[in-house]
Amino acid sequence: MYLIALAALILLQDTTPDGEPAQEAAAETPAEPTDAATLIALTESRWDEWNSVIGELASRTARERFAADLVYPVIARTDLEGGARGPIMQAGQTRIDALQAENTAWAAAQLDPQSFADFHALQPRPARELLRVAERDDANLGRIVAALEPVALAGGYDSAAFAAMADRHALAEDRPQPYGTQSHCADGTVTLHEIAEPDTLTERREAIGLEPLDREAAEGAACEMEDATPSSPD
Repeated sequence: MYLIALAALILLQDTTPDGEPAQEAAAETPAEPTDAATLIALTESRWDEWNSVIGELASRTARERFAADLVYPVIARTDLEGGARGPIMQAGQTRIDALQAENTAWAAAQLDPQSFADFHALQPRPARELLRVAERDDANLGRIVAALEPVALAGGYDSAAFAAMADRHALAEDRPQPYGTQSHCADGTVTLHEIAEPDTLTERREAIGLEPLDREAAEGAACEMEDATPSSPD
């Protein structure tokens, strides 16, 4: 996925020596529409694409709250018969767990890398809620990273948080990390996990808004536990 970042860098490098965009690149940038017909069509297309998602998200999260509100006040009562609290809690929690599992899978399915960046720009609050629900299952990490990469490249997401997420996903799949945020304790010394294509690491980090990696600061400290992961370097 960091190949997208490299592609963005190639575009950024197409500048004149004084830092101004090359005329050819500027000429290819489409102008923002100003006519009514185009803007109405754009608005309608976005409504058609995201209206049902926003409505479904609100409905699903409301049902989760409703399920919890039905159970928790009951088990908090002090006048329950002896032994009643456990079965009540078990029955309610079964429903809550089933709802959460269903909603988590649904949220992950909405994270389309081709369109999520547009949704995030249009409606950041529902987009963040969608991410929050999907993040409840670690199995969704790859889909979350793919959906967030265009957002991060556009400056719409915390760069350090995205980099750490992308690196954790890479390591979970036994791949070198793309941004160099994850370290481990090896022979009593903090050591970075393997980095993918280290020659282009600085460019990848800059593409999402991170400073170049300071390896001296990130590595070398003493550590006591094998596999301990210190704070990720920014």
